[in-house]
Amino acid sequence: MRVRFMGVEVECMALFDTGAGVTVVQRGFFEKSFGGGWLRLGRPLRLYWINGEFIEVDKYAQVTLVIDGFELPEVVFVVDEFVGEVVVGGRRVKLPELIVGSGTMDKYGITLDPKEGVKLTGATLML
Repeated sequence: MRVRFMGVEVECMALFDTGAGVTVVQRGFFEKSFGGGWLRLGRPLRLYWINGEFIEVDKYAQVTLVIDGFELPEVVFVVDEFVGEVVVGGRRVKLPELIVGSGTMDKYGITLDPKEGVKLTGATLML
């Protein structure tokens, strides 16, 4: 998929996570791709993170997610504590730069199909 911010569009690896309530992006990826430009929240939010712990998030950005040619405006939280890669069985595994949460998926009618992958359903046609 692709992400657009401030006129710049880049390819990214995304994980569509029905267990995540919000959509988040790695700060390092965001800085490298767009040079920063995010906004600060009035006060930090505590989010329940992948590893079962809480993290504080204090940055966000209004981006456009581009999936199969559809442009989906979305607010993403910019996460500092986002691991870029892990070592599994002695091999480095790159983690996604973007996690698309269930709120975004529900809003735009994004479904996951075991055979076809990520699908945009009829809800998207209302754009």
